[in-house]
Amino acid sequence: MAAQMPSPRSPWFGHATRQATLLIVQIILAIALCAIVLVLAERHNHRFDLTPTKSFVLSDQASKIARKLAQPVKIYGFYNSQEPGMRRQVEDLLEQFNNANALIHFGLYDLDRSPGLAKKYDVASYNTGVVDAGGRTEALSSLDELEIANALLKLTAHGQRTLCFLSGHGEHSPEKSNDRAGYSEVAKALEKENYTIRTLDRLPPGGVPPDCTIVISAGPSRDLFPGEADQLEDYVRRGGRMFVLVDPDTSASMLQLLARFNVLPDNDLIVDERNRLYGADSFMPRVPIFDQGTFGKNLDAAAVFSLARTIEPVDSKRKDIIVSLIAMTSPDSWARIGEGKTVPDAKVHFRPNVDKNGPLPVAVIANVPTSADKSRNAATGRVAVFGDSDFASNFYLNLMGNKDLFMSTVGVLAEDEDLIAVRRKGALHGSMSPISLTAQQGRLIFWSAVIVQPAALMLIGFLVTVRRRRRGGT
Repeated sequence: MAAQMPSPRSPWFGHATRQATLLIVQIILAIALCAIVLVLAERHNHRFDLTPTKSFVLSDQASKIARKLAQPVKIYGFYNSQEPGMRRQVEDLLEQFNNANALIHFGLYDLDRSPGLAKKYDVASYNTGVVDAGGRTEALSSLDELEIANALLKLTAHGQRTLCFLSGHGEHSPEKSNDRAGYSEVAKALEKENYTIRTLDRLPPGGVPPDCTIVISAGPSRDLFPGEADQLEDYVRRGGRMFVLVDPDTSASMLQLLARFNVLPDNDLIVDERNRLYGADSFMPRVPIFDQGTFGKNLDAAAVFSLARTIEPVDSKRKDIIVSLIAMTSPDSWARIGEGKTVPDAKVHFRPNVDKNGPLPVAVIANVPTSADKSRNAATGRVAVFGDSDFASNFYLNLMGNKDLFMSTVGVLAEDEDLIAVRRKGALHGSMSPISLTAQQGRLIFWSAVIVQPAALMLIGFLVTVRRRRRGGT
């Protein structure tokens, strides 16, 4: 009987078929994986901005304002069809606001092709717009992040907040625009964040006006008028808020008023040789340490003070007042004792057993119980005291973290968490980013770029030349 021959294997189960099937399965799995990633990215959109100015993400302040929005709003932007690049930038910015809060909707319209809508909202210029929140509108003079964030803040803010600046005692005035004595720049920034600015040459006979949310005295160099100290203390005891910025030449009557709140500005001058700015003297200390209980983690850049003095809490005065430190200088700084009102001409040196080592307190907040009810849950007045007033002047306001510190302190006193944040950083003009260097960093860059690198290249060239001449001679 003949042996039975094995039947040939079906071509459908050969090696090539298995490889092709495996390849198809791999392609299907790869496509499915890509689809899942795209769906997750669409539903959980998050961008990372590695640029130094953080120009492609919303600032902390804008994000806070957008997330807090509880009612639908629509942003109408009107662009010029001849500027497609500007339209893309605005659309990207508005998408960021929409990603921060789905209640924020937007539409972009060609101004020349939407005359009816433009007339409805009284828009007549390119790259402007309006924010509409249920019939309440706020005009946008430009389509940038700061303008949009401030418009959202105005539409969602409850009540008007008034900042009363005292100006009759030699203080910096919000009405002055000169660099050193003026506070006009910070006044403009406060007005954009829905504050009303009011200037008081002196307090009226009835005391602090009832519409003052915060009383600000920035650098008083002359004594308070008779009775004003009692009026200010009574205002704080009734739950009022004060912001006092003192300098080495602050008047004695203001120092006596601060002593009633357990705050003592010392007779000293802070020196910071190691961290001083490039080209500046040693009397411009950096202030990099901030209390997270007061500001959270919202301040990420050091402030720079000018001719600052330390501010100490005094616990032995009135036991019901609690004073907290909120800002300190770097550990490399120190305080020259006994020379608060005079700036030495020559270079100063630390005197052991006389001067104080850093870090040094330069800002405090005193919590003052109301006179009507001193229970633990009663409302309290608050007094913020800084050891320098020049850091918020027009000359220094935009230096490093000065603006964030001043504006966030106002937000703390006004109990507005949305304003305790970092404002938009970046260059004021053009695409270049400003940079602040310490004297040590400046010297390092100078020696490395101007001295070491050219000297190294010259040395290499000299050695190469000598080597070639030796070879030529042999």
